[in-house]
Amino acid sequence: MFNIPRRVRKRLVQTAILGLVFLSVSYIILPPDSSIRLALRWNAARASAAVRSATTAAEDRDAWLRREPARYPFDMRADVGCLIKTGYGTRHRVPLQLAAMGGSVLGEEGRDFVVVGDWTTVDEADAKKIGVPVHDVLKTVREYGDGDWRAHHRFKKYQTLQSAIVAGDEETALGIGRSVGWELDALKFAPGMELLYKTMPNKKWYLILDDDTFVVKSSLKLLLSHLNPENAHYLGNAVGDFRGRFAHGGSAIVLSGEAMRRLFRRPDVVRAAYAESLDETWGDKLVATTLLKLGVYLEERYAHHFNGEAPEETRITQDRYCAPIVSFHGLRTATATERVSRLVGTATEPVRWGDLVELFRSTAQGQDHVGPDTDKKEVKTWGVVKKASDCRRKCEVENGKWCLAWTWDERGEACQDDDEEKKKKKKKKKL
Repeated sequence: MFNIPRRVRKRLVQTAILGLVFLSVSYIILPPDSSIRLALRWNAARASAAVRSATTAAEDRDAWLRREPARYPFDMRADVGCLIKTGYGTRHRVPLQLAAMGGSVLGEEGRDFVVVGDWTTVDEADAKKIGVPVHDVLKTVREYGDGDWRAHHRFKKYQTLQSAIVAGDEETALGIGRSVGWELDALKFAPGMELLYKTMPNKKWYLILDDDTFVVKSSLKLLLSHLNPENAHYLGNAVGDFRGRFAHGGSAIVLSGEAMRRLFRRPDVVRAAYAESLDETWGDKLVATTLLKLGVYLEERYAHHFNGEAPEETRITQDRYCAPIVSFHGLRTATATERVSRLVGTATEPVRWGDLVELFRSTAQGQDHVGPDTDKKEVKTWGVVKKASDCRRKCEVENGKWCLAWTWDERGEACQDDDEEKKKKKKKKKL
């Protein structure tokens, strides 16, 4: 111990207490979306995650979901309201999504889910292609705003799209929809969420989905049955920096009934969201920055359950191996959507990240694929490997008999070890 005089120690303690009081009071009086407050929350969350990681084995991180009783049971179709966002250029995906999730996640259109888009169907044939009504919520934004809003460049693009649709110029309409669809998509979140809440105000949970998103019912139900919908929950795949951490829209966004109630009790915040959507690049980020004003923050503890990739492109790491996986993204063809629905759509037990290795193992020779080669730091490659079996052996030797993912390129005679976490653990433990 340092030999500090008693009087000095007393002053230091008093100063520390005053400092803590000052920081606490400052934190309380700062607005919920203050950069200082967000930075403090960000660093506190990272510190908490580091402690959990250091004190809990990866395979035990989500053991509480299996061991603790589900205190908040709910019916998926009756108690969950879904918002599906689509666009003119991608509207063909909606029937595939409805067929894939209609028997498990989605209930009845208008009562349990709504579909919103950036166009109005012009004839009966066009409507039949979708199978359900599509609400043109961009029209709502345009009518909601003042003259300055209606002159915005995004509305001009929207009007050009409408003109091409009315004129029956499918080629031009598709070109416009695909080129500016991402801009128009940002406008759909605020009015889409308002339509969802006004249509079904008494749901316990609300989902926001892209038209190429798939939700695993068994995994989602396990997670949400442990969370109280009367608390303000905002869940999803966390992306972005500390000033606006947000749930990636393609991975599915989950909001509790209380979070939605807080939002739509504040018409001033809702109106601001409409206005901000005109210039916001990412609509899913707008959801977060809007909720921040109400003190509702993304809960990153649950972010690892949400996935922003298609099953075959999903990178599986050992720290997620035993965790339930809630969502997939990028299902843009009938084949991909039907396959996911067939393999996990009817699962009665939660689907874990590790299950994807067997469920979606590539049928190509010499491949146990668990994600794209997008980060060279995470992939080790060997050249002149003649056979797939030799590739697997190399991966097993490198990782201590547990090869989580490997790929053999027959033409290039190359072998890749895709195990992102190979240096963390050398032995697979029983789940």
